[in-house]
Amino acid sequence: MTFQIGRIFGCGKRVWMDVPPSVQIRGFVGSGLIIFCTTFFFAAAQSVAANVPGGGDTGPAVTLADSGQTLVLANGSLTVTISKPNATVTSLKFKGHEMAQAVYYSMDGSWRYRVPAHCICTVKVATPDMVDVGLKSSGRNERQAFDIEVHYVLRRGATGLYAYAVLTHPADYPATGYGEWRMVWKLSNDLLEKIYVDDGRHWQMPNSYDFQHAQRTPIAEITKLTTGVMAGRYDCKYDYSAEYWNLGCWGHASDVNQIGAWVVLGSHEFFNDGPTKQDLTAASGINHLHFGLDHYNGPGVQVEAGEAWEKFFGPYLLYCNYSAAGGDACWADAQAQAGAEQSAWPYAWLAGSPAYPSAGQRGAISGRFVVNDALKPALNGAGAWVGVAQPPPGGNWQFESKHYQDWVRTDAQGNFMIRHVRPGRYALYAFTDGAVGEFSTNNVVVTAGRTTDLAGVVWNVPHPGGRLAWEIGVPDRTAREFRHGTDYFHGYLWNDFGREFPNPLEYTVGRSRWATDWNYAQAQYRTAGEPAAGPWKWRIHFNLTNVPPGMATLTLAIASAQRAKIDVFVNNEAQVFAQVTPSVQGGNALLREGIHAKYCVESVSLPTGRLKNGDNIITLALNGAGSTDAHVMYDYLSLELP
Repeated sequence: MTFQIGRIFGCGKRVWMDVPPSVQIRGFVGSGLIIFCTTFFFAAAQSVAANVPGGGDTGPAVTLADSGQTLVLANGSLTVTISKPNATVTSLKFKGHEMAQAVYYSMDGSWRYRVPAHCICTVKVATPDMVDVGLKSSGRNERQAFDIEVHYVLRRGATGLYAYAVLTHPADYPATGYGEWRMVWKLSNDLLEKIYVDDGRHWQMPNSYDFQHAQRTPIAEITKLTTGVMAGRYDCKYDYSAEYWNLGCWGHASDVNQIGAWVVLGSHEFFNDGPTKQDLTAASGINHLHFGLDHYNGPGVQVEAGEAWEKFFGPYLLYCNYSAAGGDACWADAQAQAGAEQSAWPYAWLAGSPAYPSAGQRGAISGRFVVNDALKPALNGAGAWVGVAQPPPGGNWQFESKHYQDWVRTDAQGNFMIRHVRPGRYALYAFTDGAVGEFSTNNVVVTAGRTTDLAGVVWNVPHPGGRLAWEIGVPDRTAREFRHGTDYFHGYLWNDFGREFPNPLEYTVGRSRWATDWNYAQAQYRTAGEPAAGPWKWRIHFNLTNVPPGMATLTLAIASAQRAKIDVFVNNEAQVFAQVTPSVQGGNALLREGIHAKYCVESVSLPTGRLKNGDNIITLALNGAGSTDAHVMYDYLSLELP
């Protein structure tokens, strides 16, 4: 049966709904708002239809109602209420549960804080299969002179709400910029008791009572729990930071209510700074999505006067699901849903947006990444990251935020296919675990409807020396292989360094184990009872049997540095041999409970006359580490001999 339900006021549309016999419909129209009451007689299911894009593709028609200040979107599975003036979702109802206190967008913080305001509403699509509504906030008179246009899309059968946003800087707007640009999904209190980010971070969370009775700490974002499942432990939003490119989803779920709420990504192309960049994901009662990845040394966006600029963020899915098996099953379903969304990217249903090219308007890049390393002949291109970006001349993809980036992992033979790339001219980059640095080549042209075949992409890994005297760690742009490399995401971990390690730290090549004897961060050394933290020397002991003449090279691959100057001593701690100031610093990864920020490689050339046959010591000391946040996180260290 198909009924004409009624006119949606303010939209000039009639809504048609295909009604199965098992559905009873009662409705009335008043004050411009259509209210539907539906009773479903479907058999109880283990879970909602899932693992197709949107979470379903059958069911009642999608409806839209406009009451002047609010929009209501519904499809029989979700009912979404949107405040038109500020583009905020004020209600998201699923299976009888209120899933949101709010879903909102914001830019920057403090006195620069901005949310969309005085939005103009447009209905881009209104059919029984899909509704796409846009809410545009002018930036002409804002501190951040960008127009913000937020869209919400509800599709037939979907158990999630798609969202996307477009930032526009017309050429006649003044010079401007932003640092933070995000979406926040604030969940209902105590509805979903478990959090899920990755294999190392999924557990039951404290409830609202526990947080109300928690102790404050000198760092505002960190609280110490005194009650509940995490009593005696710290909680902080940074506990759950992660590399977005390694995740397809994150969120919360409940064993009690048997439902989940997830951010699900169909693509990562609109995120800046490449695949190693991390930011906030889920946290207590919140799902974050930081488009600008502004924490851990994000570059922000700067646009000049006279420059026309536009960037399209999304679509992504605010996904709700159900399983009688509870939270873990909901998480597994959300991960499968991410796969379904990625397989459908770019979405065929999103048409008529020039800033979002269709599949036929995009191109691809293929090739095989070959790694030749004279000192590590077993190294190859398997599992490497290969990607394209558009940094300015002399720029770095780690700090590129104005354009789009596309990255993939190679297969076991080093083959790669980067699909759905927007047409343009790119630089191509590649790096892999086990090798310091990266490969790059310019002028890779992507043409709509074509695959650019690069055939063999060969990286001959450079080395300043002829043999490795020793190595500490594995080059992977993180400090993951060192102590605390798998539990770094706990507050005030740095206060324990003085109880866990001696000062100086003594590391002997060939005898010590970097997983236990080398810390993930060199910072201040704090000792209980001492009035202030002190410096912390790290000594590397090694034995040489044959020192050739010439120059040796100490390589320091650095995963994070903050206010760092590294004094290097060679067999004489009375005299500094060299001081290394990492070329990339910032991001506050230690206090923000990270295992890396931005990557750089530094080297120290030293005459082999400073070395000797037998025992040698190279000492690393953080010069003037007078601030709590000062640190260096080493990714990898090596000594190469001529």
